[in-house]
Amino acid sequence: MKKSYLLLFYSIFAVFIHFSAVAQISEQGTPPSIEYSGSLSHHPVVTVPPPDIEHLKSEDGFYQKNAVAYRFAESIPVKIDFAKEGLWESLPDGRRICRLSIKSPGAQALILYYSRFKIPAGGNLFLYSADKKQIIGAFSSNTNSADKSFATEMIKGEEVILEYSEPFALSVKPQIVINEVGYVYRTADRFFNMRGFGTSDTCEVNVNCPEGEEWQYQKNGVVRIIVKSGFSSFWCSGSIVNNARNDCTPFLLTADHCGPHASEENYDQWVFYFRYEGDDCDDPESDSTFKSYTIVGAKKLAGNGGAAGKASDFKLLKLNENIPVTYNPFYNGWSIANEPSPSGTSIHHPDGDIKKISTYTDTLKSSNWGTIPNTHWRVIWAQTETNWGVTEGGSSGSPLFDNNGRIIGQLTGGEASCKYVYKPDYYGKFSYSWDGVPTADSTMLKPWLDPDDTGITEIDGIVSINEPIKRSSALYLYPNPAEEAIYIRDERITGNPVQVIITNLHGQEVLIEHFPERADNMINLNVNTLKKGIYIVYIIINDELRTAKLIR
Repeated sequence: MKKSYLLLFYSIFAVFIHFSAVAQISEQGTPPSIEYSGSLSHHPVVTVPPPDIEHLKSEDGFYQKNAVAYRFAESIPVKIDFAKEGLWESLPDGRRICRLSIKSPGAQALILYYSRFKIPAGGNLFLYSADKKQIIGAFSSNTNSADKSFATEMIKGEEVILEYSEPFALSVKPQIVINEVGYVYRTADRFFNMRGFGTSDTCEVNVNCPEGEEWQYQKNGVVRIIVKSGFSSFWCSGSIVNNARNDCTPFLLTADHCGPHASEENYDQWVFYFRYEGDDCDDPESDSTFKSYTIVGAKKLAGNGGAAGKASDFKLLKLNENIPVTYNPFYNGWSIANEPSPSGTSIHHPDGDIKKISTYTDTLKSSNWGTIPNTHWRVIWAQTETNWGVTEGGSSGSPLFDNNGRIIGQLTGGEASCKYVYKPDYYGKFSYSWDGVPTADSTMLKPWLDPDDTGITEIDGIVSINEPIKRSSALYLYPNPAEEAIYIRDERITGNPVQVIITNLHGQEVLIEHFPERADNMINLNVNTLKKGIYIVYIIINDELRTAKLIR
C-alpha cells in the first residue's frame, strides 16, 4: 500500500566537512607505521585472558528471543594506560608515534571500552586489525567525549593494534585508558570472511530487495546497536524518531529489555551503527566493504518493561551527539492510534547482521506480553517475493511500521523463526508507551516527543540535518540532464581545493573526486560511469557545502 511522507527539509544538506566533531567518526587516513614499517621496532603486546566461553554459551541457550537481548561479547576488566605502556618512537618526518597491541586468544573480534579518552589537538589515533585489512580512524580531539568514557567498534580477530601520532612540537600526551576489552565470541566469525555474510538465518530478506523498495526512507532511521550492560555486550535494533517540534533531536526508540540494567556509564559506551546494509538484494562478500557510520553514547530518557519485557517494553534514548548528514538519517514518523494496521513491515538487524525487512499482510491483533492486557501488537509474517522474512535475536527493539510508514511498536520477542514461519512475534504498542504508564516523564513517550503538549496523534518522518547550509554565492551545474560530463561553476572554486561527492537517492556514494586549487571558477567532471537516474551532487569548497540535483 502506498505510504505518505512529510519530508521536511529545513536545510536539505549541511556543512559536513566538520562532521567529525559530533560523533565517533573515522576521519580516514593511513597509520604512519604503514609508510615507515621497515624502520620501526616491535611494539609491546598486552595479552588478556579470554572469558569462560562454554559457560557463556550455556547461559545463552536459555535466552533465545524471549525479551532477552542477544549477547555476543563479554568484557574482561583491564587497566591499560596506552600512553604509558605503548612504545614511543620518532619517525623520519619528525612526527612521534606510540603503538600497542591488545590480544585475547581465540576472539572473533575485540571491542575496546575506555574510562578516559582525550586526544590533544594535533594528535591522531588509529586502530587496526593484525592483518591491517580493517582500519578505523583517525580519531582526533574532535572525537573527545565530554563524559570521558568511550568505546570503539569491533576490530576483527584476536588482536587489535592502537597507533597514535603527534607533531614533534606537541608536548601534551593523550589520555587513553582502556578499562575493558570486549571479547566477541559469536556472530563476528562470518561478518569478516568471504564465504557469505552475517549469521542471520537463510530466510531473511535484505532491506534492498524488492520488498524494501517502498521503505527506503524508513530504513535510514533503523540502526544496529551494540548494547553495553555490565560486562556483557548485546545486539539490538532501534530507530531514530521524529518529534512534534520537527527539530531533529536525536531521539532513538528501542526495547527496554535491551540493557535493562545498563548504568549511565554503560549508555555512554553504546555504539550505534547507521547505514549498515548491503547495496542490493544479494549479500555482500564481507563486512570489510562497508564504511563505518557510528555514534557512541546516549542517555536514557524513558522506558518501561525492564528485563522481563513487561508493559510495552519501550526505551527512549537521546544520542549524545547530533547525527551527521552523511549518515542519511531519516527521523521516522509514528502514530499513537490504537488501531490494528492491515499491513506493514519491520526493519531490523537479526543476529547483528545487515538490515533485513519482514512483511506482514494480515491485520495485526491486540495482545500482551506479560499480565497487562493490550500492551502489544501480535504479528504473523508473510511469504514475499524474495523469501519469508522473520525476526531473530538482535532484532529486539526494531520498529514495527503500519501501512502508512509510521512506527506503531518495537519488538519485544516471539516465536517466529525460519523453521516456524507461522509463529507470532510481539511488538510493544507505541500507543501504550505514549502515556500508558503516566507515573512520571521517565515512563512515557509523550513528554519527550510532544513536549509542548500539542495533542498530536501522528507524525510523518523527516529528512533533515543539524546545521544550516552556508549560501553566499551562486552554484551552477550544467548540462543537466547530462550524458558524458558536467561543468560545476562557483565563484569560490577560485583559489580553493574542491571535493565532489555524488550519491544516489538511497544515499550511497557512487562517485568521489578531489580537485586541487584552481585559477578559475569552474571544474569539469566525467559522469559517464553513472547509470541513468537521479543523483545528489555535494560540492565542498572551503569548509562549505553546496548541493544540486543531477539527472544522468
